[in-house]
Amino acid sequence: MKLSYVILFFILSCFYCQSQIGVSETGLWSQYIYKKAFNEKWAIAGDFQYRTYEVGNDFQQFIARAAISYQPENTAIDFQAGYGYFTGQPFGISDTSTTEHRLHQDLWFSSKVSNRFELKHRLRIEERFIENQDFRSRLRYTLFLNVPLNNKTIVDNTFYVALWNEIFINGQTDTGTGTVEYFDRNWAFAGLGYKLNSALKFQAGYMREVTPGISKGQVVLTVFHSL
Repeated sequence: MKLSYVILFFILSCFYCQSQIGVSETGLWSQYIYKKAFNEKWAIAGDFQYRTYEVGNDFQQFIARAAISYQPENTAIDFQAGYGYFTGQPFGISDTSTTEHRLHQDLWFSSKVSNRFELKHRLRIEERFIENQDFRSRLRYTLFLNVPLNNKTIVDNTFYVALWNEIFINGQTDTGTGTVEYFDRNWAFAGLGYKLNSALKFQAGYMREVTPGISKGQVVLTVFHSL
């Protein structure tokens, strides 16, 4: 994939975000993403997330997720399959919570555009079991681009620009309590990262979330940990 196509993809996503009705509150998403390798092929990967509708206020969602990872020998492809537990509340003063159990299957792979750019893709299929709703599936595609700033590549003690965009497509539109569109949402992120060493990376930035009706900003703080 040519780098110019990647940049165009991010720009178009940003223009689409601006076309929606904006929500003034900015949320805060705190993420801990981990991976524990057992050998060159097998690993456990997952994440814990805590989200609020406003920075420091109004709980939105808690996520706990884990998956088995398998990377075939001498490839840049990573297959993952796992389970996630979700609990969340609607925007505002309501304390009514909703629970979701979710299965997912991932395909990760890299593209080579330049020695200076890290370009990765993730294709995810989800099976969603949401409390008091019918079963639904969803397809997600994410494009990640990291650009080192103080080194030629992202090695220890490297600052980097982090960009990613993720689009969500529903497999079904009937929820059992209403209907949704096939286009579910889009996330467009830009931020700054720092790789401390082979075990730890830190990332902070701003993400614009777009649904069929609204767009909303989120501050996203992430710790990446290789155990």
